[in-house]
Amino acid sequence: MKMDDDELLSLLRKKEDDAGHYVWGELGTQRELSMREYHRMPYGNEEDGWSQIVSSDIQDTVEWILPSLLKIFTSTDKAVSFEPTRSNDVAGAEQATEACNYVFYKQNNGFMVLYTAFKDALTVRNCAVMWRKETTQFVSSEPFKGATAEMLAMLMEGDNTEIEQAEEQTVETEMGPVTVYNGRIKRTEDKTIVKIEAFSPEELLVEKDWTSPLLEDCPYVCRMLSVTTSDLKQMGFDVTAEELRGSSNDQAMQSTLATTNLTDAVYSKTNDEQTDDDSMAEGWMRIEFVLVDVDGDGIAERRCIYRLQDKILKSEVVSHVQVATFSPIINTHRWDGMSMADAVSDLQKLHTELLRQTINSANLANNPRTKVVTDANWTPLANMEDLLDNRPGGVLRMRSMDAIQEYVTPFVAGATMPMLEYVKTMRENRTGVTSYNQGLNADSLNKTASGITQIMTASQQRIELIARIAAEVLLKPIFQGILKLLTDGGMEKLAFRLRDQFVEYDPNEWRNQYDMSINVGLGTGDKAVQAGALQMIYQLQQAGMQIGLADQSNLYHTMSKIVENAGYKDVENFIKDPQNGKDPKLMQAEQAIQQLQGQLAQTTKELQDKNGELQIKAFDAQTKRFSVVKPDGKPVANDPDHSFDAWKVQFDAHEKRVQIDMQAEAAERLELLKQKNAAIVGQETAEQLDEEGNPIPDPVLSAIDNLTQGVIAIHQKVNEPQTKEVVRGPDGLATGINVNGVFQPIQRDPSGRILGV
Repeated sequence: MKMDDDELLSLLRKKEDDAGHYVWGELGTQRELSMREYHRMPYGNEEDGWSQIVSSDIQDTVEWILPSLLKIFTSTDKAVSFEPTRSNDVAGAEQATEACNYVFYKQNNGFMVLYTAFKDALTVRNCAVMWRKETTQFVSSEPFKGATAEMLAMLMEGDNTEIEQAEEQTVETEMGPVTVYNGRIKRTEDKTIVKIEAFSPEELLVEKDWTSPLLEDCPYVCRMLSVTTSDLKQMGFDVTAEELRGSSNDQAMQSTLATTNLTDAVYSKTNDEQTDDDSMAEGWMRIEFVLVDVDGDGIAERRCIYRLQDKILKSEVVSHVQVATFSPIINTHRWDGMSMADAVSDLQKLHTELLRQTINSANLANNPRTKVVTDANWTPLANMEDLLDNRPGGVLRMRSMDAIQEYVTPFVAGATMPMLEYVKTMRENRTGVTSYNQGLNADSLNKTASGITQIMTASQQRIELIARIAAEVLLKPIFQGILKLLTDGGMEKLAFRLRDQFVEYDPNEWRNQYDMSINVGLGTGDKAVQAGALQMIYQLQQAGMQIGLADQSNLYHTMSKIVENAGYKDVENFIKDPQNGKDPKLMQAEQAIQQLQGQLAQTTKELQDKNGELQIKAFDAQTKRFSVVKPDGKPVANDPDHSFDAWKVQFDAHEKRVQIDMQAEAAERLELLKQKNAAIVGQETAEQLDEEGNPIPDPVLSAIDNLTQGVIAIHQKVNEPQTKEVVRGPDGLATGINVNGVFQPIQRDPSGRILGV
């Protein structure tokens, strides 16, 4: 049974209410506390006249982890790469990798997206990142000078083109005076791009009982988006200002927010803050990704619904949830994890209390309390105004020698400093942020290079784990989502500059799913260790080029990693890509040639193995002692020459059978290689033209011809006839065999029987 709009609205409001009570209730309270502690706001137990310092443990931890995370993901312009799953996906996967990284880091400010997301996750448990298609209007202005009316008409061809400014001018030519124009043309065009933004985690609603930080299969995910009437009009929605203002009057939401006392301004909007300008009226739009059976076929499909409080603006089936979240510490079987603020919160409170007590003790030790003697009527025997005046060298007036005494308070720093150091050690153990990876510890007991390396490696394991979690639950869904949006259709070709070359990719030529790897550089040690490993790999590749185990592309890849490891992204300014600027058909032919070379090497090896088998079998045959049997069944024992002839007949027959088999197999392999050669140059190989009718580059034809000739040479060598001649001594007995001019002596035992050649 189909679901009508009222039933759908009721379901959506219920899911929003269930998720909102948790996000804006319990989770919201904890987030508010974390933000207060991050900003070192007072705890509320401060007293006038005493220290009110607040320790910065949470802020220090977050701000020291943040650079390490960003460096991991932004040190290269290709942090994520797609891997082909089929042989014909190689080019598409490479293009998708380049294009998706371009969309994330160039079309969108990828650095700020990651910075915002990581900082949110480190402080308030979760971050929220959304990707969606957005049609944006681009306006460009082009100058023109000396254009005639005809030329100006040609420039004005196309839609959304207008003259921004123009000046008429008359110039003298050989044909007489001509009117020309100078000015600028404005072009306006709509482009659909993939927009990626990190939004406030308080705007993210997730089904309360969802058990994973991966939201791909979550039944309900919602983003609360603050919009104006003007925003909705630009999106194509017909909404009145009253309807939008009404979307903020959800009493359940307001009561939930009131109980949490959230200070974030994003949830403090009420009708009192609305303006009189209807175009700027504000409200909340819900972008909901929900599994629901709207068509009544019994199967719940993933739908993306744009909704105000009581009005559905758009509902469509989508391929995936376009939102990702991430927590630095995963709570198993929960979608919300823990932040570094959660891990350090109690230590910051303890640290703050110890600091305050130490400072208060120092203040009392330096400014002790004063005892004043009074008479029976509590009249002080000293002048109180003098006591309240703390000027250096001040005068104290008193009527008795012992009227004023200091109340000495011992300084407790000697006892509290070890406690402060212990709290610091506890924080380092919990977070992995130590004085070593901050570069601050000058008093290390272990100052050897290996000792420091071991300490830093151990301390970085926690940060590397956070980076690995971010790679799997945040970066991977984002880039998979970018690829799906690009391949859904409706996207223009992407044109951008890549390694000093201008490229143009068509997303319609890609599949919407590839294997993916995240190049976060984990588990490879620090920069010095990486540099040493890359140098060793480079040397191995140079040796491998001599025996065909490496090529120029392998060397370029290693050298580019060395440059990136040194901190430079513009690799093309240091080394030249051997594939850069080559004709794609030439590159494809070269790849096919490399495959042929491998097959040729394999064919040669197998033929050599066959030849080895032949020699072994021949030797076995030679070592056997054959004899001719008389009709009566008795062997001829004393006729070694006759025995040799019988052995030779059987050996030649066996060798001939093996040679025939080798010839047949070599012919079959040669035909297969010829077919592969023909596949490279197309059906018109004889004319040396490719499938588009263009001449094939000479180096390709030459390389293919050389490979074919090499296979033919092996084939001819196998088919080469062998000449055998028995060599006999003066006594007429066989002493050996000449095979193609090579003498092979015959060995006999003392009785004259043949042992072998």
